[in-house]
Amino acid sequence: MIIQTIKVLTETLEKIRRKKTINFIPTMGNLHEGHLSLIKKSQKEDYVSLVSIFVNPLQFSEKNDFKNYPRTLKKDLELLKQHNVDLIFLPKENFANTSLSIDIGQLGKKLCGKDRPGHFSGVALIILKFLNLIQPHFLILGQKDYQQILVIKKLIKDFFFKTKVIILPTFRENNGLAMSSRNRLISGKKKHLTKIIFETLKAIEFDIQNFGFKKKKLNSIRLKLLKQGFEKVNYIEILKEKNLSKLDSKPSKSRIFISITIDGIRLIDNISIRKKLVEQKGLIKTMK
Repeated sequence: MIIQTIKVLTETLEKIRRKKTINFIPTMGNLHEGHLSLIKKSQKEDYVSLVSIFVNPLQFSEKNDFKNYPRTLKKDLELLKQHNVDLIFLPKENFANTSLSIDIGQLGKKLCGKDRPGHFSGVALIILKFLNLIQPHFLILGQKDYQQILVIKKLIKDFFFKTKVIILPTFRENNGLAMSSRNRLISGKKKHLTKIIFETLKAIEFDIQNFGFKKKKLNSIRLKLLKQGFEKVNYIEILKEKNLSKLDSKPSKSRIFISITIDGIRLIDNISIRKKLVEQKGLIKTMK
């Protein structure tokens, strides 16, 4: 069932919510196997799956980026139909209209928030609208957008929603590249470079697990990536998983984050460093 108005959405969900669990999967369309993995997870139980498709203008800091974002609605709807998705919500453009703003705090100023001003505030506003309207039992997200996951968790906690977040592993292409709707915008000439992103993450993890790791080595890795042909390294950082704070003297579960620009396309990825190995090798101590 395709729903395009808030009135129909709320009326439909009011009837469903009394009897069934609602799994919500927010997307911006241009669906790929990563999205389908979230849908398949949702359908493993006898739950109602609701997928939204909405290219959120509030999370784009550049007009051209918003304009060029790949839109494949007809194909997306056919794909969702093939996979027997229960409900599809297609908000109208004015769904983003608001004079309000949300301050995400320090969480929105790190990593992608540094060079994408207002990005996470825009994400938060639309997710807040979705949560308020849908009130899903579960929200299913992919681990690639880890910073966004933390923002959404903060929203749920601060506004007392009962929604629980389910996080699934990053779905990858054969060469290790994290699946993203933007991947298809990369030219064939540059495509061979994309495998280096995941290789870099794994190499950093290997160093940490086997030799310890010094933060200054990240600078040499950044220079190497630029020499290999990437236009820009937006960041390579190792931060605490819980809140993206810097590592301190206490052993803590951490994650490696990377963002690069290739062919004018910004790509992100991240992997978790296994806790036991972090503690064994004294990562926190060597990073100081």
